[in-house]
Amino acid sequence: MPNEEIIVLEKELEELRSKPDDSELLSVLNKLALAWIHSDPRKAEAYAMEVLDIAQKLGLPVEKAKSYNTLGIINCEGGNFPEAMSYCRKSMEICEELGDESGMASIHGTIALIFRAQGMIDKALEHHHESLRRKLECGAGEDELARCYFNIGACYSILLRLDLAQSSYEYARKIWEKSDDRQKLAYLYNNIGCIHEKEEELDKAYESFQKSLEIREDLGDRKGIASILSNLGGLREGLGDNESALDFYIRSLEIYEEIGNRRGIAYICGCIGGIYTELGRLDEAEELIIRGLELSRKLEIKDWEIHCLEKITDLYEAKCDLQKALQHSRELKICLEEHLNEKSMEKIAGLQVQFETEKKEKEAEIYRLKNVELSAMNDRLRDALADVKQLQGMLPICASCKKVRDDDGYWQQIESYVSDHSDAKFSHGICPECSVKLYGKDYTRE
Repeated sequence: MPNEEIIVLEKELEELRSKPDDSELLSVLNKLALAWIHSDPRKAEAYAMEVLDIAQKLGLPVEKAKSYNTLGIINCEGGNFPEAMSYCRKSMEICEELGDESGMASIHGTIALIFRAQGMIDKALEHHHESLRRKLECGAGEDELARCYFNIGACYSILLRLDLAQSSYEYARKIWEKSDDRQKLAYLYNNIGCIHEKEEELDKAYESFQKSLEIREDLGDRKGIASILSNLGGLREGLGDNESALDFYIRSLEIYEEIGNRRGIAYICGCIGGIYTELGRLDEAEELIIRGLELSRKLEIKDWEIHCLEKITDLYEAKCDLQKALQHSRELKICLEEHLNEKSMEKIAGLQVQFETEKKEKEAEIYRLKNVELSAMNDRLRDALADVKQLQGMLPICASCKKVRDDDGYWQQIESYVSDHSDAKFSHGICPECSVKLYGKDYTRE
């Protein structure tokens, strides 16, 4: 069911088709493509392809680049990673030719999503940070920066750097709650729920997931609903409530199959197969887990492959088919070793990013403190200079009595004049020469 945003955009599109305005038409088509991604990917792709066709005919490179980037996002969501990356490269080539920094920032963000979907978190972080850097240089708005921090937080969450994930999410939360962007808040509440789950705060996790689910159901975000149902299933499974978990998983799988999201299908097949094994429904478990394993390998998602290998090893042990159990156990061992090496490199990359971030923050603080100190010093020097300037220049002084003439023409004792024009204070005494003049040679100080 289309949400309110899609209904408004569809109405605008209908009006523009009757009175075509190329720039307006392409803008609405692009917005519709992005709006339909999670609810109906096929419709999203149709709109994006229409934008591409019009842009090519009219020779509009900026719109062409945008449509390629949108197609990259759509294919990433569907698990078609080579196609997604191909579209991103085409978009990048156009933006580089045009010198479109804002466009390149967006493409780096899409490339990061593709790497993250495949479990390559080090590369994802690299491109998310590059996207953030370019957006800051372009003076991007708060919403765009919030999306960058949200995606960076998601990567840190996967790396179990939960403190860094929380701080990134907090930046995004302040902006999206202020703007009341419900769709983005739904994603945020989901990811915060995942952090609570990892910290074993299960009540908080369930509350966050439910908040996200309510928004997504209201908005008609079908892919988002499937994702939350999957998370709720995992939460119930972790508590040993297999029947409730199975209900969530099955509802999630039905939606993933309807919208053609192969990545979601691969994961959920393993989850349902695992519960079927626990419940003794072994033939059904075998069919689903094999489906999930084959799809994970086709999509080259190492995390999902490991997930399914664990489930199928348990399955064949339950079926007393020890030969197949051993075979998949060996495959699992190899896969885990490969993944461990990748994760080690990702952890090193993550620590490097953390080091660079903290280094920049410290440098910025040192620079700020130096500026504060320099400003205070400048104030002191300015005051001192003002005092010095008061006594600068030529002073008219009487050759006999040594009085000084001020700016108004009045003659003052020199000590009075200096006291008025500086912070100097006087204490009176008699020098040796004057004492002789006044009191004679025989005068001695008591």
